[in-house]
Amino acid sequence: MNNSTSPNHSTSSLEEWGSLLLINRIVYRGYFLFLIMAGTCGNLLTAITLLRVKLRKYTTCQFMAVCALLNIGVLLTNTLNMMLSQGYDIHLRSQFDFAWCRINAFVAQWIRGMASWILVIVAFDRFQQSKTIRRTPTKNKHTVLYTIIITGLILLLLNLHYLLFTGNKVVLSENTTFLACIFDKYSENNFQKFFASTSTWQELVTYIILPCILALILNIFIIQNSFLSPINNEYLKSRSKSRTRRVTTMLLASNIGFLALVAPAQIFYALSFDPQRGMQSYDEYKSFIIQGNIYQCLINTYYAASFVFCFASSSVFRCEISKLLSKHYKPKHSLGSGTGEIYSSHENRPFINQPRISGFHRSNSSQNDDYLYGRKSLKRATESTIETDGFT
Repeated sequence: MNNSTSPNHSTSSLEEWGSLLLINRIVYRGYFLFLIMAGTCGNLLTAITLLRVKLRKYTTCQFMAVCALLNIGVLLTNTLNMMLSQGYDIHLRSQFDFAWCRINAFVAQWIRGMASWILVIVAFDRFQQSKTIRRTPTKNKHTVLYTIIITGLILLLLNLHYLLFTGNKVVLSENTTFLACIFDKYSENNFQKFFASTSTWQELVTYIILPCILALILNIFIIQNSFLSPINNEYLKSRSKSRTRRVTTMLLASNIGFLALVAPAQIFYALSFDPQRGMQSYDEYKSFIIQGNIYQCLINTYYAASFVFCFASSSVFRCEISKLLSKHYKPKHSLGSGTGEIYSSHENRPFINQPRISGFHRSNSSQNDDYLYGRKSLKRATESTIETDGFT
């Protein structure tokens, strides 16, 4: 009985393993490649649209444009690294030496941290504006630049350990060495052991939990100030109020996407993921791979979906996208074009834009020119007579 069932069990296990590898290839080779390409184009288009004249006067749109560019950085660092390592077994960060590994890890973590905290900063900026509605949305042109520089320096210090201690040489089978671009908890280096046990929790608290709590609180106050009990300002036109609310809705959509996709997946992934733990059984390993695929899909989908959030939540954004793509701009000289429409065509007004002809060879239509010239001469003579009568 046991002998007859064991081949069937092994066959089913091989089939399950083959299906799992197929799903893994589809996720990391197909879906992640789609996220990188579509997300890079979408985030770039989002940044260009948010920095157009009509929207960049809002500091909210300026911060969100920076966030879209940072999302591109996340896609080209973390998502690309996951696609190559999990989909093609190419460990990009381990290709060269420790410097290459540490710089890649540091840049990837710094960009992820910036992308998380920019959402908090833009939520705080929107909360400040929701308390007092002003005519001019921006006071200081350099506010966004200074805020980004200060935030970047703080996160640089918080991620400095990635630049100094990431990576360790490990011995694989057949006595081959491999540069593992992680913090190794079995390393003889005390710094490696310390950061191997604390870096996951530090990243979870500083990049996910704390930004999510602050963003959630600020968004609640933004909704209260902007929609539930909006500030009345008699000096602000209703159209400007509506546009301000649509910008606020665009921000809320991005924050909700971060809270719904990134936060839960990142928390569960951090709690369950340990690259150096041993799997007790095949079922445990299978469950680990499936959960990892789901979490990574949710996390990386958010960084590629900025365009979707903005496009779906704001009619102002859709209008600017339409202008950008269709190139239907308003004519600058609207007064001149309007004046031209008042007059009739050249056929009905032959004395307008008539070419000047020298000498005695004139056309029959020059009678109109003679008439206008006579009117001007009579007017000048009358004016000169009036002036002479007044000063004599």
